[in-house]
Amino acid sequence: MKTDMELRAIRDSVAFVGRLSDSLVRVGPFSLGVDGVLSWIPGLGELYSTAAGGFIVIQGARAGAPLLVLAGAAALIFLRTSVSALPVAGALAADVFTAHKWAAAMVVRAIDRRLGAAPGAPVPAPSMTLRPAAA
Repeated sequence: MKTDMELRAIRDSVAFVGRLSDSLVRVGPFSLGVDGVLSWIPGLGELYSTAAGGFIVIQGARAGAPLLVLAGAAALIFLRTSVSALPVAGALAADVFTAHKWAAAMVVRAIDRRLGAAPGAPVPAPSMTLRPAAA
């Protein structure tokens, strides 16, 4: 069983990868991240997509996210990686299909539920009170 501090660290790392992958730069309603840029480089886009998606799913499993959430996140990543294999149209579709951000949000919500936070609400910082050591 992970401690709250460990769950928060996992949550933050998953949220970071989701933002890095799909939301570094915003232009109106559109956003672009590392994943969207790399999708234009044959092979490298698929490699990044698989690695980032695998990280999100594995971290979700480490945090104890429900199997349904992990399967949904994995399916999104699989679809995203598959669509980018199409020449030109695949890279364009990958720019619009922000699967990493969506998968990360699914895992973050599951971790928030484990931490007892309302979905979308900021997760409270750990208490800084010192507790006596257990005997």
